[in-house]
Amino acid sequence: EPDGFTLPRADVAADSITRKAAGLRPYRAPGFRLEQEQLGEKTIIHNYGHGGCGVTLSWGTSAMAVELALATPHRRAVVLGCGAVGLASARLLQDNGFEVSIVARDLPPNTTSNVAAALFGVTSVVGDDYRDDPIVAELQRAARFAHRYFQNFVGERYGVHWLDFYLIGDQPQSQPWDFAITPELYPLTHYAPGEHPFPTPYASSLPTMMIETGVYLRQMLDDFLVRDGVVQVRSLDSAEELAGLEEPLIVNCAGLGSRALFGDDALVPLKGQFSLLMPQPEITYAYLDGARDLCMFPRNDAIILGGSHQEDTWSLEPDAQIAAEILRGHQEIANGML
Repeated sequence: EPDGFTLPRADVAADSITRKAAGLRPYRAPGFRLEQEQLGEKTIIHNYGHGGCGVTLSWGTSAMAVELALATPHRRAVVLGCGAVGLASARLLQDNGFEVSIVARDLPPNTTSNVAAALFGVTSVVGDDYRDDPIVAELQRAARFAHRYFQNFVGERYGVHWLDFYLIGDQPQSQPWDFAITPELYPLTHYAPGEHPFPTPYASSLPTMMIETGVYLRQMLDDFLVRDGVVQVRSLDSAEELAGLEEPLIVNCAGLGSRALFGDDALVPLKGQFSLLMPQPEITYAYLDGARDLCMFPRNDAIILGGSHQEDTWSLEPDAQIAAEILRGHQEIANGML
């Protein structure tokens, strides 16, 4: 790209906001839980706790969960949860010859995954104290598999498309540590001051995929149902209730619900807040100012302005002060663009 290239500015006006929302990421400092356990006569395979990248990692950790499932004698399975991880697990089980049902309290468009920004990238998944643990090898494997698998869904039908993602800030931008463990997935192009349109001294860009969750999850559910999948909408409130399920194999993709269901105290909500603007088709790029925790993602239905990270906060009510700070920060970026 030439020196001083330009990009269209997002119209970040208060009267363009269609709604404010918050989502709860299922965060475990030790990283996602991917393991098998026996509960009475039921075999349970856990696949939850993906933090800020449940959509991103969904195919990768689900492929690993299905490997565990294939090592059991069972070929009838029930998946708990109907978000991105649950649907990916269910589809891969079907593709491997399992008879599959889903039990979930919420279906798309009312899942946690529907609230995700869902730009492909690994973030808020492992605590600082666990970066050298075996979870990093699992994270590398899951990210690589998922990155390749999502490319199967690029196009209008599944709502997956490529875009340029800019990292901006006062310092030269490098790959965050969770990108750097799979550096080939995030090839950075660096821009010095004056070589880019953002009001920060430095910027870098990388190509990545945007997953339009409103389109993608609905299509995934359709794909599951057309392959004779069965969905049951109900709450499961205790491990004892699992004994009443017909299937011998349970794949647990219940996200935050796993805390109460399986007594996992390491699992906490990481609240993220954002504002939705009217869609702006001319905006075909995303950005992240990591130091200020400000991110902008374009979707067909909205421009998403984030963000925030509030650990161990269960309320889904947007905070008016945080919303005002998000709006002000993005206005400064948009107004300062060349």
